[in-house]
Amino acid sequence: MTSGYRSWEERDADVAKTKAETARIAAEAAAAAKAAETAAAATETSKLAEQLKQTKLRNQLAAVVEGAKDDKAARKAKRREQRDDDGTTFKILVNVVMALGLLAALPAQISYFLGLHHKTDKDAGPAWTLAPVPFFLELLAWVGVMGTRWAHRKGLPRWPFWLLTASLASIAGWINYAHGVTEFGPVAGYALAATSIIGPLLAEVRQFLETKAAEDGRDLRQRARDRRAAREQAKAERERKAVEQAEDDLREELFKPEFDEYRRIMAAHPTGAISREAAWAQAWDTVHALPLSITAESLASKEAAREAVAAVLEDYDTSPESVAVGLLLADLLGPNNGDDGPTGTPTEGPSGGPAGGGSRARSGKRRDTPTTLGGKGKRAPRVAVDLDSDRPLEEADLIKVRALAEALGGNDRLSARNVREAVGCRTKYAIRLRDAVRAETPTTD
Repeated sequence: MTSGYRSWEERDADVAKTKAETARIAAEAAAAAKAAETAAAATETSKLAEQLKQTKLRNQLAAVVEGAKDDKAARKAKRREQRDDDGTTFKILVNVVMALGLLAALPAQISYFLGLHHKTDKDAGPAWTLAPVPFFLELLAWVGVMGTRWAHRKGLPRWPFWLLTASLASIAGWINYAHGVTEFGPVAGYALAATSIIGPLLAEVRQFLETKAAEDGRDLRQRARDRRAAREQAKAERERKAVEQAEDDLREELFKPEFDEYRRIMAAHPTGAISREAAWAQAWDTVHALPLSITAESLASKEAAREAVAAVLEDYDTSPESVAVGLLLADLLGPNNGDDGPTGTPTEGPSGGPAGGGSRARSGKRRDTPTTLGGKGKRAPRVAVDLDSDRPLEEADLIKVRALAEALGGNDRLSARNVREAVGCRTKYAIRLRDAVRAETPTTD
């Protein structure tokens, strides 16, 4: 007999085994659920993809159908526009009206002429001898219509055929009117008269329009564009004439002699032989013998201003180029042209004043001396004094020249002119400064 006793170790092992089995089953169940969920998601995705594909196909089909409808509508619109341009509908309706007019006018005239008889005849039958007369009368008007067409093709005058058509159609219309009024009343008389007149009249109108269309091959849009362009051109022409008139008024007010000469030149030339600009330039040359807008007074003022500028530049021993060099040095050396020392105070020169004070003192001396007296030949006499040959070189000036050499890329690029413009001194002093800097600093390539 087997004992049912089990040790704690066996019982723990069974519990652990049971837990492991339970965890395995739960994991398999979770994996199966996840797989089912994935399959369901894939199925749903496939359904959505299929729906999207079907929707796309339906949209494409709808677009194709809509495009076909648009193409059909476009073709119909194009055909309708072509018919309108060619006047096809109008021509068809004219033919219909002419046919209906003949169908209405001929029976009325046939019944009228067949019913005629001599007053002494009693119980007389139809007057068959008069049967061709209605056809004769109605076709007479069409003789004029065909003559108009022939005259158009041959380039002959058409107005005689217009008169012929109007006269013959009026005869047939008057007969129908008289017969209709007698038999049926005024309304019928007017209507029967219209059946004989309106058909040939419309035929002449159609022929007239065809002639105009043959002479002018433009379509409706082109004619509209041409009319718009003509209006714009007319507007521009009016504005141009207004501007020219205002210009002439101003010229007459400011330049009376020149304007009189301009009018004389325009009147002397045939219309359109000379332009307004050329005539005005010729008038100005005749009066002033100078280019346009320049007079002797303005030329004298310009020369006087030029001499004054030259005098100022000569008095200050500078030139327009020195202004550009001064701006370059101010940008490179900072405020006061680099005269500030390391502590920000002006560096003292040999005389105890600020460095560079000699140049400013010289400028002050030049400003104190008399300069131009207002024109050529009126300048105060100058005393030639050469103080630069023995003048000691100032350290501030040497610093400026060294900075200029560094900015130019080497002391071999120094020249007496750029040193003179940088320092603001005379040429001999500038040469000494240049030579001193070249001697103390090796030349850089």
